[in-house]
Amino acid sequence: MHTTWLSLSIFLIILLGVGPKMAYLAMKCAWKKVTGIGVDTHVHRITNRLKWSKRPTKTPEETRMALEEWLPREYWDEINLLLVGFGQQICRPVNPNCMGCLNRSICPSASKLTLKNYKKKTVK
Repeated sequence: MHTTWLSLSIFLIILLGVGPKMAYLAMKCAWKKVTGIGVDTHVHRITNRLKWSKRPTKTPEETRMALEEWLPREYWDEINLLLVGFGQQICRPVNPNCMGCLNRSICPSASKLTLKNYKKKTVK
Protein backbone atom coordinates (compact mmCIF):
# COMPACT_ATOMS: atom_id res chain seq x y z
CA MET A 1 0.00 0.00 0.00
CA HIS A 2 1.37 3.40 -0.92
CA THR A 3 2.28 5.48 2.14
CA THR A 4 0.39 8.56 0.88
CA TRP A 5 -2.90 6.65 0.60
CA LEU A 6 -2.41 5.07 4.01
CA SER A 7 -1.72 8.52 5.47
CA LEU A 8 -4.92 9.86 3.92
CA SER A 9 -6.91 6.97 5.44
CA ILE A 10 -5.47 7.75 8.86
CA PHE A 11 -6.21 11.45 8.41
CA LEU A 12 -9.85 10.70 7.55
CA ILE A 13 -10.23 8.50 10.63
CA ILE A 14 -8.95 11.34 12.83
CA LEU A 15 -11.74 13.65 11.61
CA LEU A 16 -14.59 14.05 14.08
CA GLY A 17 -17.47 11.74 13.16
CA VAL A 18 -15.48 9.67 10.66
CA GLY A 19 -14.69 6.16 11.80
CA PRO A 20 -12.66 3.45 10.12
CA LYS A 21 -15.60 2.14 8.07
CA MET A 22 -16.41 5.51 6.53
CA ALA A 23 -12.74 6.31 5.94
CA TYR A 24 -12.17 3.04 4.05
CA LEU A 25 -15.39 3.43 2.05
CA ALA A 26 -14.52 7.06 1.21
CA MET A 27 -11.06 6.03 0.02
CA LYS A 28 -12.64 3.42 -2.22
CA CYS A 29 -15.42 5.60 -3.63
CA ALA A 30 -13.56 8.90 -3.97
CA TRP A 31 -10.07 7.75 -4.94
CA LYS A 32 -10.54 4.12 -6.01
CA LYS A 33 -8.01 3.07 -3.35
CA VAL A 34 -8.69 0.10 -1.08
CA THR A 35 -6.87 0.70 2.20
CA GLY A 36 -9.01 -1.49 4.46
CA ILE A 37 -12.35 -3.27 4.82
CA GLY A 38 -15.36 -1.14 5.76
CA VAL A 39 -17.06 -3.15 8.50
CA ASP A 40 -20.54 -2.13 9.64
CA THR A 41 -23.04 -3.94 11.83
CA HIS A 42 -24.09 -6.32 9.02
CA VAL A 43 -20.53 -7.36 8.13
CA HIS A 44 -19.73 -7.73 11.84
CA ARG A 45 -22.81 -9.90 12.54
CA ILE A 46 -22.41 -12.14 9.48
CA THR A 47 -18.68 -12.62 10.07
CA ASN A 48 -19.46 -13.87 13.57
CA ARG A 49 -22.37 -16.06 12.45
CA LEU A 50 -20.19 -17.69 9.79
CA LYS A 51 -17.31 -17.99 12.26
CA TRP A 52 -14.92 -16.26 9.85
CA SER A 53 -12.57 -15.30 12.68
CA LYS A 54 -10.58 -17.46 15.07
CA ARG A 55 -12.75 -16.28 17.95
CA PRO A 56 -15.95 -14.20 18.10
CA THR A 57 -15.30 -10.49 17.71
CA LYS A 58 -16.95 -7.87 19.90
CA THR A 59 -16.65 -4.77 17.71
CA PRO A 60 -16.66 -3.95 14.00
CA GLU A 61 -13.02 -2.84 14.32
CA GLU A 62 -12.04 -6.25 15.76
CA THR A 63 -13.94 -7.86 12.90
CA ARG A 64 -12.11 -5.71 10.33
CA MET A 65 -8.73 -6.75 11.71
CA ALA A 66 -9.76 -10.43 11.79
CA LEU A 67 -11.01 -10.33 8.18
CA GLU A 68 -7.94 -8.50 6.91
CA GLU A 69 -5.74 -11.24 8.41
CA TRP A 70 -7.06 -13.95 6.09
CA LEU A 71 -9.26 -12.48 3.35
CA PRO A 72 -7.27 -11.92 0.14
CA ARG A 73 -6.84 -8.21 -0.54
CA GLU A 74 -8.55 -8.45 -3.94
CA TYR A 75 -11.86 -9.12 -2.12
CA TRP A 76 -11.61 -6.27 0.37
CA ASP A 77 -13.47 -3.80 -1.85
CA GLU A 78 -16.41 -6.17 -2.49
CA ILE A 79 -17.05 -7.70 0.92
CA ASN A 80 -18.88 -4.73 2.47
CA LEU A 81 -21.33 -4.27 -0.39
CA LEU A 82 -22.05 -8.01 -0.65
CA LEU A 83 -22.59 -8.61 3.05
CA VAL A 84 -24.59 -5.44 3.73
CA GLY A 85 -27.29 -6.42 1.22
CA PHE A 86 -27.22 -10.01 2.42
CA GLY A 87 -27.51 -8.83 6.03
CA GLN A 88 -30.46 -6.56 5.25
CA GLN A 89 -32.45 -9.13 3.27
CA ILE A 90 -31.50 -12.64 4.42
CA CYS A 91 -29.19 -12.77 7.43
CA ARG A 92 -31.08 -10.16 9.42
CA PRO A 93 -30.25 -9.41 13.05
CA VAL A 94 -33.71 -10.53 14.21
CA ASN A 95 -35.54 -13.42 12.54
CA PRO A 96 -32.90 -14.27 9.92
CA ASN A 97 -34.30 -16.07 6.89
CA CYS A 98 -32.16 -19.20 7.26
CA MET A 99 -34.68 -21.34 5.36
CA GLY A 100 -34.41 -19.02 2.35
CA CYS A 101 -30.62 -18.75 2.53
CA LEU A 102 -28.54 -20.51 -0.12
CA ASN A 103 -25.65 -20.71 2.37
CA ARG A 104 -27.72 -22.58 4.97
CA SER A 105 -25.87 -25.89 4.46
CA ILE A 106 -22.46 -24.35 5.19
CA CYS A 107 -23.50 -21.86 7.89
CA PRO A 108 -22.58 -22.89 11.44
CA SER A 109 -25.36 -20.69 12.85
CA ALA A 110 -28.22 -21.70 10.53
CA SER A 111 -29.45 -24.74 12.44
CA LYS A 112 -29.42 -22.90 15.78
CA LEU A 113 -31.19 -19.83 14.40
CA THR A 114 -33.74 -21.86 12.41
CA LEU A 115 -34.62 -24.00 15.43
CA LYS A 116 -34.91 -20.90 17.64
CA ASN A 117 -37.29 -19.20 15.16
CA TYR A 118 -39.31 -22.41 14.73
CA LYS A 119 -39.82 -22.68 18.50
CA LYS A 120 -40.95 -19.04 18.69
CA LYS A 121 -43.57 -19.58 15.96
CA THR A 122 -44.95 -22.81 17.43
CA VAL A 123 -45.18 -21.45 20.98
CA LYS A 124 -47.43 -18.52 19.98
